[in-house]
Amino acid sequence: MAKINLSKYAYERLLERERHVVNPGPVITISREYGCPSKPIAALLTDLINEKYAGKNKWHWISKEILEETARKLGLTPREIKHIFEYKERNLLEDLLIGQEKKNYYRSDWSIRKTLGEVIHATAMEGHCIIVGRAGVALTRDIEASLHVKLIAPEQWRTVQVTRIHDIPYEKASKLIREMDNKRKKFIEYYLKKEASNSIFDVIFNCSTLSKEEVAQTILKMARQKKLSK
Repeated sequence: MAKINLSKYAYERLLERERHVVNPGPVITISREYGCPSKPIAALLTDLINEKYAGKNKWHWISKEILEETARKLGLTPREIKHIFEYKERNLLEDLLIGQEKKNYYRSDWSIRKTLGEVIHATAMEGHCIIVGRAGVALTRDIEASLHVKLIAPEQWRTVQVTRIHDIPYEKASKLIREMDNKRKKFIEYYLKKEASNSIFDVIFNCSTLSKEEVAQTILKMARQKKLSK
């Protein structure tokens, strides 16, 4: 289960490579409806690629690690930008209060999102990575060597999963699913600059009818066909 561990100077190195890279990628993005097992599938897929096809280029998968790198680039702590990763926005009063408190260290939500997009794009340009969520599908569509996946499942199935995993009542899980699905769609649309539809994805998997192993194996086959995992 290989996950990326961005060092203190990783962002600068990624941007420097991005300026000179000729064949960016390859990259796989995995978007998901809330309650679908995106991280276990990303971990399985990473292991499969590295076991069978990676060669000298080892693959890794990333998700929340982007939070730390974005915060480091902005000179903030992960806690101070966590609201963006939780699909929340500060209101005007919060912005004013934080601006007064932080002064030279204040960063607007716009600048946080901008830096987040730059970090994800630079990581994708570096290649051999699987990006879970974080609007990866919108931020890496300019990279030809890419594969964009979406995981879906009926709401009832996902509600049962969320109820079990988070140990919350069924009604609360159902409400949370609808809220998170809407927030994630808006987050993608912020970077996409248009309404998001399923046409932006290359393939969609129903997690209620396919096992995690079946989804990972099928993504691997598609990556091989697109010559992403060589």
